[in-house]
Formats: sequence, C-alpha cells, structure tokens
Amino acid sequence: MRRLSCLLSVFLLLALKAAVPAWAQQPAAPPVLNAPPVYTPSAALVSPRRLADFLQAARQNSPLLRENINQVGQNRIDSLVRARQNGVQVGGIGSALYYPSITNSQGESVLGYDNAISNGGNYAAIAQATKPILNRFQLQTDYQILASQGQVLRNTGRLSALDLRRSITDQFLTAYAAETQLTFSRSLLTQLREQDKMLRQLVNGGIFKQTQYLSFYLSVRTQEVTVEQDRLAYRRELGTLRALAGVADTALVTLEAPTPPSHRPLAGLLAPAQRQYTLDSLRLRLDRQAIDATYRPKVSAVLDAGLQSSSYLPVALAHSVGIGGGLQLTLPIFDGHQRQLQYQRIELSEQSRRGYRQFISVQRRQQYEQLEGLIRASDALLARIREQVRVADALVGAARQQLATGDVAILDYLNLVTSYRTLQFSLTQAQTEQLRSRFALDYLAEQ
Repeated sequence: MRRLSCLLSVFLLLALKAAVPAWAQQPAAPPVLNAPPVYTPSAALVSPRRLADFLQAARQNSPLLRENINQVGQNRIDSLVRARQNGVQVGGIGSALYYPSITNSQGESVLGYDNAISNGGNYAAIAQATKPILNRFQLQTDYQILASQGQVLRNTGRLSALDLRRSITDQFLTAYAAETQLTFSRSLLTQLREQDKMLRQLVNGGIFKQTQYLSFYLSVRTQEVTVEQDRLAYRRELGTLRALAGVADTALVTLEAPTPPSHRPLAGLLAPAQRQYTLDSLRLRLDRQAIDATYRPKVSAVLDAGLQSSSYLPVALAHSVGIGGGLQLTLPIFDGHQRQLQYQRIELSEQSRRGYRQFISVQRRQQYEQLEGLIRASDALLARIREQVRVADALVGAARQQLATGDVAILDYLNLVTSYRTLQFSLTQAQTEQLRSRFALDYLAEQ
C-alpha cells in the first residue's frame, strides 16, 4: 500500500508539472501593438494649420483606429489561447455523496436506492489530465480562421484610416473655402472704407449728391455685416474640422493652402476595398472547412489518479486509491442533415459576395471616370472665371480712379463691385470643388 501511494504521488507530480503551462504559467507577452498617443502639438505648432497636421492629429486621436489596433492584439491573444487549449489540461474532481436507505422490521427496503447501484455512497477525489490527440485538421483549421480574422481586422483598419482621411480632407477644404471668402470680404471692406473717406470729401465739395452717397454708405455697412457672417462661418467650419481631428483649440488661425494631389490610376484588386471581398471568399472557404472539422472523430487521451470509494471509513478509503487511463472518442452519427443545410447557407453568402464585388468594381470605375471628367470641366471653368475676375478687377480699379473725379456714378461703381464680389465667390467655390474632386480621385486611387 505504501509503495502504491508513492507511485501515485510521483504520477500526480509529473502530471501537474506537464500541465502547469496550460493554466498557471504566464505566457510570453503577445506582440500586441501599443495604443497611439494622444495628439499634443509642439511649441512650434500651437494649432494645426496644414492638412497634413490635421490628418496626423486625427490618426493619433481616433478611438476607432485605436480600437482596431486593440482588436488585432486580441486576435493574436486568441491564437495563444487556442494553442494552450491543445495542450494538457488538468482538473480536479471531488464528490461526497451519501445514499440513505430505510428498512422495515423484516429487513425490506422501504426508502432508498437499490444498494447494488448506489453502494450506499460515493466518495472520490481525483486529478484528471486530458490531451486532445489526432486533431491536426481541427487545429490547422482553427489557426487559419484566426489568421483570416486578423487579416480582416487589419484591412478594416486601413479602410477606417482612409475614411477618416476623406472626412478630414473634405472638411478641411470646406473650412479653407470659408477662410478664403472671409479674406476676400475683409479686403473688399478695406477698399470700400477707403473709398468712403474719399466720397465724403467729394460730397462736401458738391461733386456728388448726398442721396448718392447714402447708397454707398449702405453698401459699406452691408459689407461689414457680410464680413461678420463670413467670420462666423469660418469659425464654425474650423471648429467642425478640429472636432473631427480631436484637436482641443479655439483660436481663429489661418489655414495653409492644400497641395493638390498628383493624378494616380484607380486602385487594383490589392486595394483595401477590393481585398475585403477576397478575404470574405477566404472566410467562407474556411467556414466550410470548419464544418467538415466538426464532423470528424475527436480523440482525447485521458489519465486520472486519486481515490474512489463507496464508504467514507478510513480503512475503505485507504484501499481505494488507484489510477486510470485510456482514450475518449466522440463520433457524430446523425444530425438531421444539418451539414448540407450549413453548406447551403455558405453558398448563399458566396453569391452575395460575388454580387457585391461586381457592383463595387463597376461603381468605382464609374466614379473614377466621372471624377476625371469633373476635374477637366473644373479646369476649364476656373480658367474662364479667373479671366472674368481679372477683367472685373481692372474695371473696378479704373472705376475707382474715375470715381475720384466724378466721371463715374456711385451706383455704377457699386454695380461693378457687386459683380466683382459675385465672381470672386464663384472663383472660391470652383477652386474648392476642383480640389475636392482631385482629393476624391486620390482617395479612389488608394482605396
């Protein structure tokens, strides 16, 4: 008996030593990417002014991109967990069950289980070690699924970064257009105020009537209101831009003109938007493979050691110590043809995937060609507007000189100024739309 106890102790120590890495040891730190730091502008850059600065701030502050990085790290941890699950697993089993039995005066049982079945009780303390074996196909399939999920997460991160870049760029162009309009409104107001001083002298000299000057005076006050409206519009658009980028600043700064991107061809099948459907195809193939794996026989090696007895007496327990081992087989036989039904679900998903991919391919090509056409039309329109603005600027300058001598009526001068203001606004809008089309084309070239 003492020799059996020693052998049992040695066996338990060996089993625990082999199983400790599966549940007690700290695994090596997985290569999880660190979360990006919060954006903090340097002393030289108190507030972002360039498009590149806002894009950098948005990438560093975006919780969506940070979450995607964490999800990639979780996927790597899931791979480590799956590796541990395939190792030796040790568990303890303990039971202390008593089955009472009541008999009458003749010795017949009137209450209780049949003693041949229950033996009056069950007392056990067992350590059991299990290890899956002959599961190469299942393990390989699980690893492939986890790897595919990691690729999907990384591709989703690239798409999220591109969408963020598109949102920031579009809002930056809107804010820059508002700033350009504000700059022109201020410049025009300065000119009108200079003319106002001169016209007062001409009115006092009798060259113009007081009623004519009142029209000009009203135009100056109207331009002052326009400047305030443009300032509020710029402040609103700049605040929206900073909110999208996660920049905590309220100063009204001057944005730098964005550099138009170069013309690039449409992205191919390796682009994130196209690769998404390739990864979906791989996922569906692995889903089918996972279904096949669930219908394969599963074999596990089982080894246990401890004591089991039908009596709680020390003498009985001392003689009930033992060990056991063997193989455990799980084999599916019939499940109502669920396997074929799952195959049909995967086939329907594959049909949807092919439809989406074909549609997105045609749509992206159509958008790319449409943007190319818009850019060509915008270039032609900008050339015409710039020529008209040049002519209008010359006319306003000439009229300003003649206004000083009284050769041009005040109302005619105001009409020229109004036309010049309208052309300048059209120029700002056309420039913004051209830049927006160029950046959208660049987005399609990378997406």
